Amino acid sequence: MLQPVRTKKELSIGEWAVLALLCERPMHGYAIAAAMAPDGEIGQIWSLGQPLTYRALSVMQRLELVEVNAFKPGDRAPRRTELRANARARRMVSRWLRTPAARPRDLRSELLLKMAFLRRRRRPLVPLLRAQRELLAERIGELEGAPVRAGDPLADVLRWRWISAEAGLRFVDEMLARESRAGAA
Repeated sequence: MLQPVRTKKELSIGEWAVLALLCERPMHGYAIAAAMAPDGEIGQIWSLGQPLTYRALSVMQRLELVEVNAFKPGDRAPRRTELRANARARRMVSRWLRTPAARPRDLRSELLLKMAFLRRRRRPLVPLLRAQRELLAERIGELEGAPVRAGDPLADVLRWRWISAEAGLRFVDEMLARESRAGAA
């Protein structure tokens, strides 16, 4: 099973989304911010405001994952800097897209984001979903075997985690069944 992707600085989910967008095609910050806005295609899953989008771009440049592609005239700005992801960034994003979310609480954001990017790339979802299913089944087994004493305040937390993991597993199973039907059609 793939282990979570590590970098010199652990990327946040928003930074991964910005980097994945840049792996699709060269873009300038304003276009990325529009895609990451709450009503944007990616922002509907995970949104970043414009300041955080530009901060993510700065992080990508500092980590040497993106480079200037071109300077273009802007509509309201003197010029826009168009960035592109380099080969190392594309390899990292490709691996990230195949790696399941480490924790059930990250399914809502991370798994749905990865599924959206895989669809945009016209890549199959099944390998990611199978890996996610395996990880969730492991987690459920750990939670079911966790010793809990009566009256222990941690009991409620463990129960919440177990129910969340079960719900995530149901979602993944439904998605696997849907993808199987779509592949058979």
